[in-house]
Amino acid sequence: MAPHDPESETAAPEWRGTVRAAAAGPTPDQAWALLRDFCSLNKWVSLVETCRRLEGDDGRPGCVRYCAGPVNMAAPGEAVGWSKERLLEVDAAGRSYSYEVVETNKGFGRYRATIGVEPDPAGCAVRWSFEADPVKGWTLEGFVGFLEKLAHGVAKRLEEEIMVNVDGDPALPIF
Repeated sequence: MAPHDPESETAAPEWRGTVRAAAAGPTPDQAWALLRDFCSLNKWVSLVETCRRLEGDDGRPGCVRYCAGPVNMAAPGEAVGWSKERLLEVDAAGRSYSYEVVETNKGFGRYRATIGVEPDPAGCAVRWSFEADPVKGWTLEGFVGFLEKLAHGVAKRLEEEIMVNVDGDPALPIF
C-alpha cells in the first residue's frame, strides 16, 4: 500500500494541447527558414512586442530568450507580461523546436512547447503543442483558444512575408 500523499489529492491535472493553422502558399521549407530563429518571435506573434536573446548561442539548445507583450491574464493590472524561455531542442529535419518557460510573471508553472512547420494541402501549417501545469488566469479551453488565435496570426504573417517576396513585389511592413 502506497503512503498517503495529501498533495496528490489537490494537485491539478496537467494541461496538454495542440493547435494547427494552415498558411496558403508557403512551402514548409520556406516557412521554417523564417520560424526557426528562436529569438524572432516578435516578428511572427503579434502580441509579442519584444523578443531578444539573453544568454547562450542563438538557435542552440540552452539559448534563453526574453519575450514581453501586453497580455498577462495572471495579473491584468500589470502593463507587461514577460517570460524567459529556454530552447531545449531543435529538429531541423522535422522543422520544429521545443522550449520551456524558466521564469515569468504570466502565471505559468511548468510549461513546455514545441513549434513546428508541416506540410499542408494549402502549402504548410504551423503546429504548436504544449504540456503545462494549469496557468493562473486561464481555463484550458481559453488557453487553447488563445494559442489557436496566435497560430493563425503566425500563419497569416508567413503568407504575407513569403508570398509577397515570391511574387516579386516589395515586401510590405508587417510588424
